Amino acid sequence: MTQQTIKKNNIRVELYDWIRIIATLFVVIGHSVYLKIVVAHGGVDYQLPINLSPTYYGNLLSFIREGHWILVYFHMPLFFFLSGAVLGLKPIKNLLYFIKSKIKRLIVPFFTAGFFFMLPVKFLGNFYSFNGMIHAAFTFWHGGLESDDGHLWFLAALFWCLVIFGILIKSLKKIHIENPFIPFIICFIIATLASKYSITDFMEINNGLKFIHWVAAGYVFEHYRHFYKFSYIRSVIICIIFICFHLWNRKVHFYNHYFLVIFGIIFSIALANVLSPLFKYLDANFHNGYQNFINKLFAIYLFHDPLEYLVLRIFFNRNLLSSSLGCYAYLFMRTIGVILISLLISNILDFILVQLKSRFRKTIV
Repeated sequence: MTQQTIKKNNIRVELYDWIRIIATLFVVIGHSVYLKIVVAHGGVDYQLPINLSPTYYGNLLSFIREGHWILVYFHMPLFFFLSGAVLGLKPIKNLLYFIKSKIKRLIVPFFTAGFFFMLPVKFLGNFYSFNGMIHAAFTFWHGGLESDDGHLWFLAALFWCLVIFGILIKSLKKIHIENPFIPFIICFIIATLASKYSITDFMEINNGLKFIHWVAAGYVFEHYRHFYKFSYIRSVIICIIFICFHLWNRKVHFYNHYFLVIFGIIFSIALANVLSPLFKYLDANFHNGYQNFINKLFAIYLFHDPLEYLVLRIFFNRNLLSSSLGCYAYLFMRTIGVILISLLISNILDFILVQLKSRFRKTIV
């Protein structure tokens, strides 16, 4: 019995690790296309040069741009869904400890990465003027559609999702209600109301409420996951259907929100299963590097988006898109390049923290 439980737990963690990898790659691709974005105190609006190389409209770059418009519908709900699924792995025992852990995991990075990395790097990327950056720093907590918290909005929104959902789960268990569909129904009602009536934008509370039903959906998925057999052939078929649907949808423009999100999440789970041989191969042959990459997925999310503006500034100011090589380099830097730099930054920070801890210990001794 113990061995079977351990085996199931290992499969469960592997599946969610695979989805995390895919979701992180999706969000990087989702942030790799835009040329214009405007917020309360800053923004960019890059225009393609007159001497733009035809390579920019070639198959590879067009494929990424097309993929962006598909992924944008579901890549953020996927993160909330995955968070809910992971939350369902084990019960919440101490609610206060749970909230403290989410503050450490989400709110602390929200402010530290925002003030000490995102805002300064965006300033270097011509997203903010100096005065705009200062104003953005003072209104960082505000949230809302034109907020200056950028991609980090997700951390604050997820914090409220998990805290509210955790309180809901604990409250329902006190009255002996443990069916996961009950909190899902309640969260769906909350999300529907939040979409119609804004309570407050303080630290993305309203956005958190809008996405809370996807956390609840992931929680339901984890409770019933073991009933579903992740057939490899079935997963391949789902991926093919997903691709064919979106090829067809380029002509008919069917944009039902819930359908696209649910289909996208199902596709992501199926794609994780399809790519599982690759992930298992990397884990078996490059275990340390593979595990380190998984451990750094959160760092990639934190650091990648501000780096996009540095890439934009360099390539557009130097007119590098006028050549085929420049276009391919542009694509590389906006996808793989920002990932590699994010990993480098994370490793440097880890090294610095280790050195600081070592010196601190020596000072105490």
